Amino acid sequence: MRLTCLTKLHDAVIDAPLNFEFGGVAFKFNAQVKLVEESEINTLTSGAIASDKNTVKALLVGWSGFVDEGKDVPFSTDTLNEMLSFGAIAGRLAVECINAQYRVTEKN
Repeated sequence: MRLTCLTKLHDAVIDAPLNFEFGGVAFKFNAQVKLVEESEINTLTSGAIASDKNTVKALLVGWSGFVDEGKDVPFSTDTLNEMLSFGAIAGRLAVECINAQYRVTEKN
């Protein structure tokens, strides 16, 4: 028997609050991370295509609350690519995208 409730997970997005500093610049925003099955995580993190940039491009589908010099920064692939040109930022985002896959929210 297939669980009907699990089909909803194929369209699920996880909100992952980020707050880190790199080179004296603060980055604080909520990342929207696509929920994927473990087999896709394994594909993204092993083999020839494995890289922080590829992981982020596959899993980060948006953000909110990202402000630069007082202005809201809308999510775009151009802005994401600009950020991913710094290895440390790519690495941090990749770790958060993977960690988000394993966070479970407790219900009261």
